[in-house]
Amino acid sequence: MSMTRTDKHPAKQSGATLASLAARFLLSPFCMRSAAVALALALLALMQNQANAWLGHWNERLSSQTWALADSQALERRVVVVDIDEKSVQQLGAWPWPRDRVAQLLTALDGQGVNLKVIDILFDGPKSQDPVLAQALQQGAPSVIAQLFSLQSEPLVRTGQLSGALPASDMLGQGCPSQSTEAFGHLSPASGLLQSQQAVGHITPIIAPDGAVRQVPAIVCYQGQAYPALVVSALAAATGAHPQLKQHTDLWNTQTVLEVGGFELPINSKGQLTVSYQVPRAGFLSVSAVDVIQGTVPPGLLKGAWALVGSTAMGAGDAVPTPQGGAVGGIEVHAQIMAAALDARTPYTPTWAKLWPWLGGLLSLFILFASLYTGRMATAITVPLAALLSVGTLFAVHAYALLVHAQLLHWGTPAIFAVLSALLVLSADTLRVRLERERLFVNLASYLPAQAAQKVAFQEPTAQVQAQRKDATVMIIDVRNFSTYCEGRTPEDTATVLHHFYTTVERIVTQHGGVVEQMVGDCIMAVWNGSSPCPEHARQALGSAEQVWREALAQLPRVATRLTPPLDIGIGIETGPVMVGSFGPAHRRVHAVLGEPVTIAARLESLTAELAYPILLGPEVVRCAANPKAEPLGEFLLDGLTTSHQIYRLPVHYEASHLHLVYSIDEEKANWA
Repeated sequence: MSMTRTDKHPAKQSGATLASLAARFLLSPFCMRSAAVALALALLALMQNQANAWLGHWNERLSSQTWALADSQALERRVVVVDIDEKSVQQLGAWPWPRDRVAQLLTALDGQGVNLKVIDILFDGPKSQDPVLAQALQQGAPSVIAQLFSLQSEPLVRTGQLSGALPASDMLGQGCPSQSTEAFGHLSPASGLLQSQQAVGHITPIIAPDGAVRQVPAIVCYQGQAYPALVVSALAAATGAHPQLKQHTDLWNTQTVLEVGGFELPINSKGQLTVSYQVPRAGFLSVSAVDVIQGTVPPGLLKGAWALVGSTAMGAGDAVPTPQGGAVGGIEVHAQIMAAALDARTPYTPTWAKLWPWLGGLLSLFILFASLYTGRMATAITVPLAALLSVGTLFAVHAYALLVHAQLLHWGTPAIFAVLSALLVLSADTLRVRLERERLFVNLASYLPAQAAQKVAFQEPTAQVQAQRKDATVMIIDVRNFSTYCEGRTPEDTATVLHHFYTTVERIVTQHGGVVEQMVGDCIMAVWNGSSPCPEHARQALGSAEQVWREALAQLPRVATRLTPPLDIGIGIETGPVMVGSFGPAHRRVHAVLGEPVTIAARLESLTAELAYPILLGPEVVRCAANPKAEPLGEFLLDGLTTSHQIYRLPVHYEASHLHLVYSIDEEKANWA
């Protein structure tokens, strides 16, 4: 029993399989684009893991730019800024003012009929005028004074009398709820000002890395007790209600809010309020403190308003940058917080916002792949347009949610994913197209000479002749009796014979510096110094002729019958000027070698059967090669030509077995006849 092994080299077969799979993957648009998207996800995950703080700040900065789209004509008249400005200090003295002058300002505000006095001024340390200021705080409309907490452990500062702690019962039964920001020190009002449970609220900001204020702690935790922000204490003083921490849960959202007299302030996990900058700076009514004191304010302007007292004068030290641009007085930040609280539009991040980056990413992918598979423009155009459309859509959804519903959906992360995906998909498509072109060129070079394939690949098609004149040597090689051999045989058998014939001839021709220009049926045309330069083309051609005849003939089947002559090879060679290049209309070009040497070589090859010499040479190739083996046969008028040519043969010797086979067949033919 015999067994044929088909896995002689399993390692090579495995490597070939892997290479084939890799090639299919690299040339598949869907696979390459999917891999690019997966890489974008991986890079974004790495970014979130290694630079999460930077990414969060990036999101906040991008989201802050949305306030520029708010209504620039919006007005806020319920909260009035009473500004101790440059005009006030020029007329009434440099800042800080004596506390009796501040008391004078508060009394004047009561005279104007304000409903609430919120003082964004620190009164740390006792002063002789404290009784006067304390009396002004207790008279007229409710008033709220400020204290400041230090969120850094160093340097440790503790001055004044800390006040305004919230009862644990209002903080979900905890003295310090988990939704709070820890503090380490404080600047509190002088004890002489804290009479009859004076309302106090802190003005502690959260300073972002870029210096802007985007969050303010609604609740600060200090030594186990919770202290409210200035806006919380202001709402409590205006409504007479106690701030209470509550959790609201519905189908889509679980939100922690600080409720004060019907007003709800949504806070994040750190107990912080997000500042809304929806009201333009010019939308707030601001009056100079000196005008209030001197009574030059228009009648009724402040009646029923909440007066927010602060200083923007030079040297006040209360200037912070905001998303509205430039450094502004901290008093404007508190005005924005109060206006947003009154309108129930304090920005918050809904619970379902955790899904927003994924939803935004899916939206970006839908736009990207829709542009790739439905567009007709080039990828280099559609992909950047898709990225711009994705980023614009993400920003539009974010802006609508923030400006209309006060929901904060950070769009920076999905925007980064959209841009990363677009860049990587574009890179993947560029790589795939490059690989496709390289593979196409390799395949094209297997049908055409490499130099001709390169010209076809990189030149624009034209209806004109694109050819060069060359002095070349042409060899025509033909398998004689092949048509008879094909009778009664399967196409697979004949194709196998031709395949081995083509392979052998191409190898030998290439080794001798020639190029196989055409393979048509059982005939091959090889050219030296045509598509590829070859200085000694005639000598090289003759040097390869005998080897082609010997090795190619040895591979042909030695099969002959009474009616089927054996397969043989005929070779004709000639040298002369030819045209090598592309011919035909622009939409259907053909690579060809044209000229008299081609005709003579073809006629010589046909003549080999009649003269019984397998290799015939034209006069020019013999002259150029100066081959001493060439034997003249006389002058012949070749078919289709009008001038006779001297013909030479290149002596070759058949093997004994082949001679015996030819003799037997000839003898059999004679007997048959």
